Amino acid sequence: MLVLVSLAVTGCKNPTKGLEQLADRACECAENDTACGNKVLADLAVFADGTKAPGSSAFNQAGIRLNDCLVSAGVKPRELTAALEKMAR
Repeated sequence: MLVLVSLAVTGCKNPTKGLEQLADRACECAENDTACGNKVLADLAVFADGTKAPGSSAFNQAGIRLNDCLVSAGVKPRELTAALEKMAR
C-alpha cells in the first residue's frame, strides 16, 4: 500500500496538492505514532526528490501543517527538514 500511496503522491502534477495530501496523511497519525509519521516521511522524501517548491502561500501553509503533524507524531525535526530541503534546491 505504501508504494501505491507513493505513486499517487509523486504522480501528482500540482506540487501544492501533493504536499497537502501528505499533510492530510500526517495529520491522521496519532500523537507519538512514530511508525505512522515515518511512513509519511518516507513518502515525503520520494515526493521531494521530484518536486521543486513553488513558493506559494498555499504550498508553504501545507508545509507548515505537515511539519506540525509529523513532529506531533514523533518524527525528528532534523529528518523532516532534510526531506523538505530537497525541494528548495
